[in-house]
Amino acid sequence: MKSIKYIISILSLSMFIALPMNAEEVFEHTVGESSGSSILGVDFDPVVHLNLTGLLESDTPVSDLATNEHDPSRDYQVHPIELHTNYGFSDQLRGAVHVTALESMDKDWEMELEQVKLTYDLNDSLSITGGQFLNRFGFANEHCVHAWDYVNQHLQNSRFLNEGELITRGISVDYTPSSRWSFNFSAGKARVHEHDHGHHGHGDHHDDHGDEHHDDHDDHEGEDHDDHEGEDHDDHEGEDHDDHEGEEHDDHEGEDHDDHEGEEHGDHEEHHIEADGINISDVIGTADVRYYLDDDRTTMISGSLAVGENEFGTNTWLYGIGLQKLWGGHDHGNGTEFCAGSIKLKAEAIGRSAEVKHEDGDSDDVSDWGFYASIFYGLDEITTVSARHGYVSELEELELEDRNRTSLALSRNLSDNVLARIQYDYNRSDSMDNEHAIWLQFKIAIGTTLDCHANCNH
Repeated sequence: MKSIKYIISILSLSMFIALPMNAEEVFEHTVGESSGSSILGVDFDPVVHLNLTGLLESDTPVSDLATNEHDPSRDYQVHPIELHTNYGFSDQLRGAVHVTALESMDKDWEMELEQVKLTYDLNDSLSITGGQFLNRFGFANEHCVHAWDYVNQHLQNSRFLNEGELITRGISVDYTPSSRWSFNFSAGKARVHEHDHGHHGHGDHHDDHGDEHHDDHDDHEGEDHDDHEGEDHDDHEGEDHDDHEGEEHDDHEGEDHDDHEGEEHGDHEEHHIEADGINISDVIGTADVRYYLDDDRTTMISGSLAVGENEFGTNTWLYGIGLQKLWGGHDHGNGTEFCAGSIKLKAEAIGRSAEVKHEDGDSDDVSDWGFYASIFYGLDEITTVSARHGYVSELEELELEDRNRTSLALSRNLSDNVLARIQYDYNRSDSMDNEHAIWLQFKIAIGTTLDCHANCNH
């Protein structure tokens, strides 16, 4: 098996180098461009995204490396399959539907409605959205899997944002009073994930799951968006979210999961249920503010807040801050953009606090936090190299361990609708000792085009 993986790795690397293409043609396209149709006066543009991922090298089972339901959970798989359809009813009214197909470790497929929403533009600066949508919290929560900067989700998003997808069924308001300011507010009820707590996957816990069956877990963070942070965006906002309802998850729901081998078995189920219980599961309110420090929109800071009731009957508070900085950007007619020779920095931190209650009636005030920092460099118009470091802290009361992960990635457009990525991960935690992993990924878009630089523009 390892020899086969090595052969695939060599062939894939050669594809990166050998496949010729028209760089200018690829650069002109961004995620979200598609050719739409119209029926009875309603415009629509269905788009299908296939995410093909393979684990080329690792001593740890792929399911232990996953941190959420959208992360790869098998050695080789198409996961997930995403169907996006945007609808234009009038100049002011538009809608979006996002459906995903997820494949579990036992090769079962499940269809999930990720998002369904309507957006009405009251004017150029104010819009209202109703339905099921991904909250605007930080930079990554809005992006679908096909628009992720890396093969897997950020550790902090998987740990804190309800398994990487903070979703509300309710109302969202976007207000952009100027080119520098952008505000988003939402309220409603959080979508909860109804998982069987016999499943494994969130390596935060100090339990031995080495012999357990691991289900498919992927985070939906990464939504489909042409959301350029700080701008008034809609149809892709909050898209990448799978509905985990009815799926088998382990008791680590919403936590960073990785290798539990060698951990102590202690009250496994109880602790996992408690850890899941800290997620926002009922009424939720969120706010996100973004501000560009300069007129050319090369430097942006953000602040995010979410509060809602958890399964303990108390409130969970989430706090986020972020920074984006672009050097060497170019204006090709759509504002300053990341392209060849550009450098982009993206960094975020999230903190969480709540009161958790135990079965014996005792309670604890707990808090944890995490961050990631990522840097991108455009080698040319079709190739980007990037590096990322992520961290989540220990939360002893819920037996969640700290974890570090360092990633290096090379992304390249092989054609207008095929993006290839090779990624190296270095994982470190109490239950995962210096684990190395090499990933190969192909993203295929049907009905639209892809650009390996597009995500860096957000």
